[in-house]
Amino acid sequence: MPFFQSASVYFKAREPNTKQCRACQKFGDSGRRSFHVTSSYWSILSDPENKGHQQRGVNFDTLGSWNNRLTLPILVEQSIKKGKLIPKIPLEEVGTASLIGRRRMNEDRMVVKELTEQLIYIGIFDGHCTSFAADYVLEYLEHHINYWLSRTDKLETVLYKSFVEVHNVLARHLAFYFMNSEVFMTGTTATVCLIRDSSEMVVGHVGDSRAVLCRKGSSVRLSVDHDPDDPDENQRVTKKGGRIIQNSQGISQVNGRLGMTRSIGDTEFKGYGVVAEPYIRSLEIKHGYDAFLVLATDGLSFVLSDNEMVNIISSCQTPDEAAHLLADQALHFGSEDNCSVIVVPFGAWGKYIAAASSLQYRFGRNLFSKRD
Repeated sequence: MPFFQSASVYFKAREPNTKQCRACQKFGDSGRRSFHVTSSYWSILSDPENKGHQQRGVNFDTLGSWNNRLTLPILVEQSIKKGKLIPKIPLEEVGTASLIGRRRMNEDRMVVKELTEQLIYIGIFDGHCTSFAADYVLEYLEHHINYWLSRTDKLETVLYKSFVEVHNVLARHLAFYFMNSEVFMTGTTATVCLIRDSSEMVVGHVGDSRAVLCRKGSSVRLSVDHDPDDPDENQRVTKKGGRIIQNSQGISQVNGRLGMTRSIGDTEFKGYGVVAEPYIRSLEIKHGYDAFLVLATDGLSFVLSDNEMVNIISSCQTPDEAAHLLADQALHFGSEDNCSVIVVPFGAWGKYIAAASSLQYRFGRNLFSKRD
């Protein structure tokens, strides 16, 4: 079988048996030398990360293979350029789930789409004050991304420009058609990820949805909650004449109404320092260590920590099972908001399942949402 056809390549280590050990003792130095060479050889294969114990499979970054419960095809051209195996992220393996919770309607929206053969577009949007803004961004943000992709190769610039422009077009649309209606107050968070060649990842984010990467079994936050209590966000709002007011639950809000300092839409707050400029984070996907990316709305992040989300997902066999279990678990822990989640598997999917056994859940839970 050609080397690049499959990612499921395993080197099985053979444990030295007791007969070999007795043989070493029986035949003296020559047998001992032979046994030590054999033992050393197999220890390299069975413990590539020097953790002191045998592992099933071999780490991808060490010998060109990785532990994975998913069959991932290999991108041959990208692998040759990088000098290491790059698995293709299959969209059919991406897990999604969205539950309405105890709300009257589900205002969360999600998208998982291949824009080109090299580029994947993944996004999650949490609307408020009707789902109009979330629906609008879901439909039109892709067009702005494609436009800027034709102008620049920098994905950071693509996301930044696309966020700002889709807000500007939405604001003009609301002012022209919905000035005197409830829809005019609509807004949405946006957490968007662009993945190029299964190796370059850029995350653009406004609001309080969350993006978390599982790397080496631990959680790595890729987004920043745009909260009124954040000193930098607070300073920008107050300089523009906005006021940070705490409600009866002690939750800070802009002008006593909006629980975030960056969003798309919310046009009535844009004159008070609430902006649509996204936080941008870019990094290289390391498939030997990165197990998955999770995008989640605040219905989950208010009741589950990053580590809890990572451990719950790590206990599942497939990304789809993980997404549904995570959303269900958030409701079980008292979330009353819409709960939506996207789980994107990477090369090390399933490698850190042992981490799930050590999970310690927090007893205290935040049972209230920041927004109406």
